[in-house]
Amino acid sequence: MTTHKYIDRICVAIMLITVVITVLFMNGKNFGIETVVDEDAKSYEGNTYFTAKDQNGSWDTSEATVITLDGDSVTIDGVGAYEYNGGVYIANGGYYVLSGTLTDGSIVVDTYTSSKVWLMLDNVNITCEKDACIRVNEADKVFLTLAAGSENTLTGGVEYSSEALADGTGGVIFAHDDLTINGSGSLTVGAQYKHGIEANDDLVITGGTITIDAVEDGISVNESFRMMNADVTINAGDDGIHSDGDIYIESGTLLIGKCYEGLEAGCIEVHGGDITIYPTDDGFNANAINSQFGDPGGYGPRRGASEEPDSAESESDISAPPDIQTSESDEDDTPCYILITGGNVTIINLNGNDADGLDSNKDITITGGTVTISVPSQGPSNAIDYGSESGGTAVISGGTVIATGGAAMSEGFDNSSSQASFMYTYAEAIEAGTAITLENENGDTLLSYKTPCSVTALTLSCPDMTVGGTYRLTVGDHTEEITLEDTSVTLGDGATGFQGGPHGMGGRGAFQGGNAEDFRKGDRTE
Repeated sequence: MTTHKYIDRICVAIMLITVVITVLFMNGKNFGIETVVDEDAKSYEGNTYFTAKDQNGSWDTSEATVITLDGDSVTIDGVGAYEYNGGVYIANGGYYVLSGTLTDGSIVVDTYTSSKVWLMLDNVNITCEKDACIRVNEADKVFLTLAAGSENTLTGGVEYSSEALADGTGGVIFAHDDLTINGSGSLTVGAQYKHGIEANDDLVITGGTITIDAVEDGISVNESFRMMNADVTINAGDDGIHSDGDIYIESGTLLIGKCYEGLEAGCIEVHGGDITIYPTDDGFNANAINSQFGDPGGYGPRRGASEEPDSAESESDISAPPDIQTSESDEDDTPCYILITGGNVTIINLNGNDADGLDSNKDITITGGTVTISVPSQGPSNAIDYGSESGGTAVISGGTVIATGGAAMSEGFDNSSSQASFMYTYAEAIEAGTAITLENENGDTLLSYKTPCSVTALTLSCPDMTVGGTYRLTVGDHTEEITLEDTSVTLGDGATGFQGGPHGMGGRGAFQGGNAEDFRKGDRTE
């Protein structure tokens, strides 16, 4: 075998090229070279929330495959899809636009594990009696776009087929992989068997007007649920939104008009938007089922997760949530918390028993926004409930809270909070519909609320309240003067099983063995 006479020079050249490539790879940004990163890939290990593709609800349809549904037949103009068994199979990644009516069939995505699929619904009406109307068997990620001005309806049957059940299908929309819903059109989902939308991985909603009626969960996901800029209405027989991982809401409107629990997840974060929930049990329930947030604002390994990295995609400008309080437990260090930094949260439970407004197995942190809670006063129903018995804390450093409920096991904010608050308890219930007002010494109204439920425990906090300040609390026709002697104060004569951090008793309005009837008769009115 002969050796090339320039072999030495070739080897040196290869080594130099290798060194140059290595230097550029390690210092590319210094040379103005940008690395291309697929934030929508499963292997992406970033800790942000919404990618550019997640938010693009008006992508170019000029090269898309056009699928027209016509009762029990389908017309396909383009490549990557074919008709099968009265429905549509999408076998290749790419762009697809669907319109028309399918009387009993499914849209099935079954592509390569690396494929991304864009489906645009443009006035689609699909009914499927025995399976999901839209199902994702295999893909890297699917983007379900609601076309501008479109009205789309998906209706599931009462009982799914044995094949669907063997595959674990429970939703009218069902995805084994990551799913994003975006766009500006509307989508109505009717689930007569189980869940409205179900995803085994992450579900992201960044747009559209979505209405879900479901006999079980409105939305059910195994990993994380993230939402921004959407208008979502849910009526559910079980949870409004259930996640085995986490729930993150940045903006938009969420109305859960009927449910057992409103939001249930390992960790729940609200950074904006308008959220209104009418539960029969808890409004928010953070229970660390399978939390995906390794640290506040980021994604860490989930308990029981495989070695393969989870997908977490986003280009949002939201930074790590501020001032989060995390408890320390020798038994379990899995993150579990409710964090509210902005937005408006309203929870009203008219008929529950042993029901909580905000319920966390560990921590609750409020740094901003407005939180209004009303739960029944009877039984062990609490407006705020956290894992104080296991070292959890409830702290407030900003925002406004008006929380009314029962006093039997009521919990207020910890006195490590930087914003002042007080909890007032009553031995006998204040009637539903009673007006509650808090004023400062100058007569300026700081808080005002007409409680939908009866009250034996009232927790109030707002940025204008300070330690040492004197305030007038008016309940109905009667006024009580209160001086806050600590950051967190418990007042009144109602029985409480509070088990949290130390709360100071204080204020001229403190009942020390008196009778709540004195309050209502006006003996303490000033």
